[in-house]
Amino acid sequence: MQTKPFSQSLHDLCDPPARDAIIKYVKNTWDLKASYNPNQYGVDLIIERGNDVVGFAEIEMRDWDRCPFNTIHIPKRKDKLLYNDKPTIYFVVSRYLKRAWYIDSQVIKNSSVFEIPNRSVSQGEYFYDIPTYLFTEIEL
Repeated sequence: MQTKPFSQSLHDLCDPPARDAIIKYVKNTWDLKASYNPNQYGVDLIIERGNDVVGFAEIEMRDWDRCPFNTIHIPKRKDKLLYNDKPTIYFVVSRYLKRAWYIDSQVIKNSSVFEIPNRSVSQGEYFYDIPTYLFTEIEL
């Protein structure tokens, strides 16, 4: 299986603003505390109620403002981040941080996986192919 190579500069450009937008959303909408995971190889955010961990969030930024597709692709390489001892929510954040789409990781894990050519990897990379209607769209 091929995977998109990690880019530190792309990570630094996209991840902190997307994480911060979701931290703000979780606080303002769900009245929960979300914070960066100190494990840089773990899921992006830890979500807490009081001092109790109640879940996790994985976040990915996309290069569109509104989802133009009937399905959203979640990289198979993210598998390790979806299996936690608490519920995990996967957020797809628009490039201008105006909206996002989220889905429970259990739905992702139960979805079909396909090899899908893309800009970064022309062959051999696999994705969960999930209908957009299964996501919840939110304003940030």
